[in-house]
Amino acid sequence: MNNFVIGTAGHIDHGKTSLIKALTGINTDTLKEEQRRGITIDLGFSYLKLSDDLTVGIVDVPGHEKLIKNMLSGVCGIDLILLVIAVDDGIMPQTREHFEIINYLNVENILVVLTKTDLVDGNRVSEVKNEVKNEFGVSNFVNFSIYDENSYSNVKEAITSMLVFDDEDDTDTFRMPIDRVFNVKGHGVVVTGSSISGKVRIGDKLEVLPSKNIVRVKGIQVFKKKVDIAYKKTRIALNISGIKQQDLNRGKIISTPNKLIPTKILDVKIKLSNIDGVLKHLENVKFHYLASEVKAKIKLFNIKEINKGEVVYGQLLLEEELYAVNGDLGVLRKINPNITVAGVEIINVQGKFANRKDNSYVEKIKVIEEGDLFNIVSSYLTSNLFSTKKNLLSDLGISDNELSKLDLDVIKVDDIYISKENFNIFKRDVLVILNDYHKRNKYELGINKSELFNTLDLSISSKAATKFLGLIDDIEVTDKVKLKSFQIILSKEENVIAEKILKYVDSNDFKPPKYKEIVAFTSGDKAIEVYFTLIKQGKLVKLDDDIVLTKHMISKLLEVLEYYFEKNNILTLTDAREILNSSRRYVVPYLEYLDKIGYTKRVESGRTKKGVVN
Repeated sequence: MNNFVIGTAGHIDHGKTSLIKALTGINTDTLKEEQRRGITIDLGFSYLKLSDDLTVGIVDVPGHEKLIKNMLSGVCGIDLILLVIAVDDGIMPQTREHFEIINYLNVENILVVLTKTDLVDGNRVSEVKNEVKNEFGVSNFVNFSIYDENSYSNVKEAITSMLVFDDEDDTDTFRMPIDRVFNVKGHGVVVTGSSISGKVRIGDKLEVLPSKNIVRVKGIQVFKKKVDIAYKKTRIALNISGIKQQDLNRGKIISTPNKLIPTKILDVKIKLSNIDGVLKHLENVKFHYLASEVKAKIKLFNIKEINKGEVVYGQLLLEEELYAVNGDLGVLRKINPNITVAGVEIINVQGKFANRKDNSYVEKIKVIEEGDLFNIVSSYLTSNLFSTKKNLLSDLGISDNELSKLDLDVIKVDDIYISKENFNIFKRDVLVILNDYHKRNKYELGINKSELFNTLDLSISSKAATKFLGLIDDIEVTDKVKLKSFQIILSKEENVIAEKILKYVDSNDFKPPKYKEIVAFTSGDKAIEVYFTLIKQGKLVKLDDDIVLTKHMISKLLEVLEYYFEKNNILTLTDAREILNSSRRYVVPYLEYLDKIGYTKRVESGRTKKGVVN
């Protein structure tokens, strides 16, 4: 579906509104003040039927210096600009400013309409043409006079010949900046604008941004005709319900719900005016975007200022959240003096905080600008150690289907991605931390996972992080994390103490000595350290705060119970005390340990060996 919006630009009183009225029969100066003063203050809208099959929307924008802000509100999604120049005046200051804005907004399709040709001779018309060609580099001209009806047809033919038809697939996201809001008696709230993308149908639910109000479309008009569906690049009036007029204003966006995400940092390309101005790092400016105006600071990388005609990459640090899309355009105006100084192309709507000396960040912006989806996603994955699919899709504004088609060099766990390059960095950091930990803690079998994750400062859950740790061949992961190659090595003296402790614990059968008794029996400064090291090594099994058994005695415990269960189904506490020749103080922890390792299971009458039916 091909739809077009054309706009006018040019100096005050050069005949823009008269031109549109002559072509369409519609006076776009609807305000009494406009008609009284003879200038266009606000945006004017009309439509022009070029043929039975082609009608285009027209935005007539103001040309007075103080009304540039309104002019910017009208240049959203325009396919063709009619640059109106009166031949008696020629190029004037606002002609130049409007032409710069046209360039900032990448509208390359420009038709120069030379008006008031009835006031001068042919030489003057040729002179103005040459001036425009030399200064602006445009070559499409048409002459017009409100007193020459033949010139009306000439302008229409020129417009038709310059419209570019395309069959590109459109996004499924409807997006329209609101430029007018009013109430219609008997119908309610109506908003108008030039749609940028997608399509809208009667009955659709839409989202008003930034307020996030959900509204329903009750009616649609295009060129004053009721329709059931409207497409991109069309002047649209939407009759909506679910919101009050006072909660709407120019600058808000109406969009398909849950498609756009807010941002306060934009990665941008800035093109400074060839006419005037210098922009400094962290200078406060007004960012005119679609139909809105937002205050912002300019962040420049590695330079202190931009000079006339320069193009640089930087960031806009916005005072309030904005809902934007990569590739959108806008302009910057100084606060004092209030002049237009630069054009802006949004490269990445989800800009991150970056050091202004970071050249690599500028390179990432350039990758995104190139538009190769594989490179964009790869760059994103490189910039973030771990990336969830949800964040990846929302930050880059791509679909799950688009992502699935990319042959990415990544490792994926639970919808969390890490590039193989970053996984190697992750692995390196883990190994460095573990090596350092083992050097400082030679009697510890490993670092607690929580301590490791805090040191790594990971942005993912402990569960996911544990899975990624499991992919590192050189480490072991339990409740602690250690290098596979690491072992607790005791000195000769410590080994003597260890043997003494183990023999002493075994000598007491199933009534092992308590902790204080073991330390007292062993004596020596290192007895306590060796005792706890044996527990970490698994040579002593801690069953209670003050009860340990050696691995040998644990095996013996299982042998005794295995023999018991060959003849019995149920083990009671009394039975256990008897067959182990021990007291309740010891037997209860033994039985709880056996439950824990899955050897026994508690039943009403005692315990049964797992798999044995009561």
